[in-house]
Amino acid sequence: MATSGREGSARRCIAGGYSGPVSDVSLYIMHRTQIYLDDEQTARLDQRAAAEGASRSTLIRRAVDEYLTQEERDAATWRAQWKRAVEETAGIASHLEQGSEYVESVRRRDAKRLSRFDQ
Repeated sequence: MATSGREGSARRCIAGGYSGPVSDVSLYIMHRTQIYLDDEQTARLDQRAAAEGASRSTLIRRAVDEYLTQEERDAATWRAQWKRAVEETAGIASHLEQGSEYVESVRRRDAKRLSRFDQ
């Protein structure tokens, strides 16, 4: 059976013989999702899509990518600030016992204090 055009390209893609786009659709796994936009959002999205020669879906995927990337940058920035704060304050209370020793002394004091209630 002979194939031509998109159908032939699609079959070659499925068979693994071709990895490029078929028409305007790239063959990689996507999950379909639906969103609700109000009239103004739809109009603005359509204007931007027309200006860029892209689809609504493409613009929405770009926006989601940007949002997620910014979230990752924000989290990385927070972690770096937290690490810097810990490093800058490490050893600031040198009069306190070290880590586990301090915790054990607090527990002993609490146990002694609470033992008064057992009597």
